[in-house]
Amino acid sequence: MNSFADLLMKAGPTRLFAALGIAAVVAALLFTLVLRMGGEEKSLLFAGVDMSEAGEITQRLEQAEIPYELRGDGTSIFVARSRVLEARMMLSADGLPSRGSIGYEIFDEPDALGQTQFQQNINRLRALEGELARTIGSLDGIASARVHLVLPERQLFARETEQPSASIVLQLRRDQLTEGQIRAIRNLVASATPGLTTNRVTIIDETGRLLAAAQSEDGAVAEGIDSRQTATEERIRGTVTDIVEGVVGQGNARVQVTAEMDFSRVSETSERFDPEGRVVRSTSSTEETAASNERAGGATAGANVPDPNGGAGGGAQNNNNSSQETVNYEISRTTRTEVSEGGRIRRLSVAVAVDGLLAPGGEGAEPTYAPRTAEEMQRLTALVRSAVGFNAERGDVVEVVNTQFARTAPPGSEMADAGMFAFLGDLDVMRIVEIVAALIASLAFVFFVLRPLIGGLWRPRRRQGRAAAAALL
Repeated sequence: MNSFADLLMKAGPTRLFAALGIAAVVAALLFTLVLRMGGEEKSLLFAGVDMSEAGEITQRLEQAEIPYELRGDGTSIFVARSRVLEARMMLSADGLPSRGSIGYEIFDEPDALGQTQFQQNINRLRALEGELARTIGSLDGIASARVHLVLPERQLFARETEQPSASIVLQLRRDQLTEGQIRAIRNLVASATPGLTTNRVTIIDETGRLLAAAQSEDGAVAEGIDSRQTATEERIRGTVTDIVEGVVGQGNARVQVTAEMDFSRVSETSERFDPEGRVVRSTSSTEETAASNERAGGATAGANVPDPNGGAGGGAQNNNNSSQETVNYEISRTTRTEVSEGGRIRRLSVAVAVDGLLAPGGEGAEPTYAPRTAEEMQRLTALVRSAVGFNAERGDVVEVVNTQFARTAPPGSEMADAGMFAFLGDLDVMRIVEIVAALIASLAFVFFVLRPLIGGLWRPRRRQGRAAAAALL
């Protein structure tokens, strides 16, 4: 004890306080590590929660005496794994998280007496906006959504009415949405809002990037044409991809289709007359008879005296007969009207790239690439032409090329590289950091505190032993 006290006196206050500080830090780290290792592991309850709702959720968890932990920027809430389901059911019963939108539950409570028509209309608009925002937010790739509707009221004695419109702000889970998803959102909102058309729906994301702009009628027609052309190309590409990948394997074919289409609407009317198919429509007949007498000689007084024998004097009698018949025929007539809607394919171009074969190499060797045979490529070309309805007269082009696809690494190399550290994927990174920090602090305490102290205790005894050995000699 005297030797230890002497050592402390020789160390001085500076070294003594430094040693005590290091010992306290190491003890605190070890104590924290023991508590965290002994405590129950926490699991994610909600992520990406609004700050306002995060406060309501944490307050409700405190009332239920459920320990929680906020991580990240305060929008991720973790609770004990054994109480995750309990917490979610409790919060769901309270309508949390609600994504900040109010739906038709606004009408659950009875209206206050004397509520005006304006307040009722506003509540109806808020409910419709909230329900649409919830529906859009439940789609894949969308974290949350806000919907703003403009529903003009119809004015009395007004000849023209304003058209409704909608604006949507999306918070995406990934970089962008596909054209099909954007069209689906516009159609969803337009179908749920009275009088709203898809060309009056504007969509932007949280960064202010325009995803879909409101358009006039001409713009809507142009967008419809582009959509029909894109749908035709996607349909043909899907057909070709299915049949080619069924032969060469999934992921071994790339297909691109370009369709030149004619969207003009053509109407033709033709009439055809059949002379052989005539039918009598009407018949008209006329007959005429006329008689006249002619006398010989000049005009005298005796000529005016009647003949006692009853004759009129010497002369000739003329009779004229005539007949006429008119027949009207109705000729057979055929009228034909043909209307050709737009959307005809004028020309089709199809490009197909097919990967070759990979022959497995020897032990430790990379696979070797082998191109496909000409006969196999001819069969693939024939399949593609049959699938797309190839028509040489309209100038269709189909190209099927065998080429080697680019590969960043040989198959299986990623697993080989991660094999040594694959076990880290199942561990908590924060716990690993805490363990390493505790080990470093413990080693520092041993080498910089305990070792000098122990060395100071043994140094006088070593000197005494050496002195005793020298005296014996």
